[in-house]
Amino acid sequence: MNNKRMLLANKLSFGILGALEAAWAPMVPFVKSSMNLNDGQFGQLLLSMGLGSLIALPLVGPLVSRFGPRKVAISSGILLGLNLFGITIVDSPYLVAFMLALFGASLVSIDVASNINAVVVESIFKKPLMSGFHGGYSLGTLVGAMIVSMLLTLGLSVSMAALFMFISMSVLCLISLQSLVSEIKSFNEENSTEKSDDCKHRKFNIPPVIIVLGILCFIMYASEGALLSWTAVFATQNRGIDPTTAGYFYTFFAITMTVSRFTGNSIVTKFGRRLTVVTGAVMVSLGFMITAIVPYSIGMMIGFSIIGLGAGNIVPQLVSFTGTVKGIRVQSAISLINAVGYSGILLGPVIIGHVSNMSSLECSFELLGAAVAVVALISFFLMKKKN
Repeated sequence: MNNKRMLLANKLSFGILGALEAAWAPMVPFVKSSMNLNDGQFGQLLLSMGLGSLIALPLVGPLVSRFGPRKVAISSGILLGLNLFGITIVDSPYLVAFMLALFGASLVSIDVASNINAVVVESIFKKPLMSGFHGGYSLGTLVGAMIVSMLLTLGLSVSMAALFMFISMSVLCLISLQSLVSEIKSFNEENSTEKSDDCKHRKFNIPPVIIVLGILCFIMYASEGALLSWTAVFATQNRGIDPTTAGYFYTFFAITMTVSRFTGNSIVTKFGRRLTVVTGAVMVSLGFMITAIVPYSIGMMIGFSIIGLGAGNIVPQLVSFTGTVKGIRVQSAISLINAVGYSGILLGPVIIGHVSNMSSLECSFELLGAAVAVVALISFFLMKKKN
């Protein structure tokens, strides 16, 4: 298989994930207002997205083991676009919740398949590539948020914007993802040879570091999920910005995250995984605080930009670090940290909604800033030996 095509396909699989996920952000105020829900009620509705993710997670690892990352990524990408379109054409909160659950399930499926593929490709090339792959995701979020925001600004309905994303991303899936890894059996056999005897009697044990990494992913997914689901609401309700342009504020985060990730491989090579993750988490914490404290739209611009720069390489390096943990297969390890991590998507929007109802969205963002500071502290000690 052509090496350049292999690398490009992996970046594009993350890009399609990012584009369809970010396409949801500008649509949030329209879906929320169409059902006349308050922040707490809408937070509970968003619970279904995380629930769908959690239900899908135990299934994705076995599916990738049986069918390979290529087939899982292609089918999940098409279903993700279809579910995004479905959210915009149903008018009942129960149907929206159902479609959001399917959206979350498809989201985690292409995410896990892309990450497993990335770990395998990293092992083939024997150099840091994960940040660059996740850069494809960040570029996708930028493209997705910008396209949908532009279509809404031009007067297209939410459902037509979603239909455009569904068709274009489905075509891209079918054409561009054919160079993904077709199977991972040989990778697992090669990487389990040295430790097969050690693991024979404890193959059902989960290394404690996996749980810790899952908790760190939980915080980061909750933070990024909060931006995805609440940015446009925060812009309209708390900063008085028109709903048709509120989606653009997410792009400040997407642009700087894209820059951060495409320079991430060289940053990690030069400064190491530990310093990259710790510094990034400190920046994210600061960004949330600025967003919450500065009572103007400029605060959102600056805060979201700092969050994107800091967050860009945290999750990719946590995933890459997970791939080095001994005593557990790569698909199991990544599925497990995603299971804990994606519960952040499950609980994050709900917590944000309830904290907002009791206090304000500003207070919710301050809480997220404090949580990400904990990621910096734990990563400082966790990655010390590995670094």
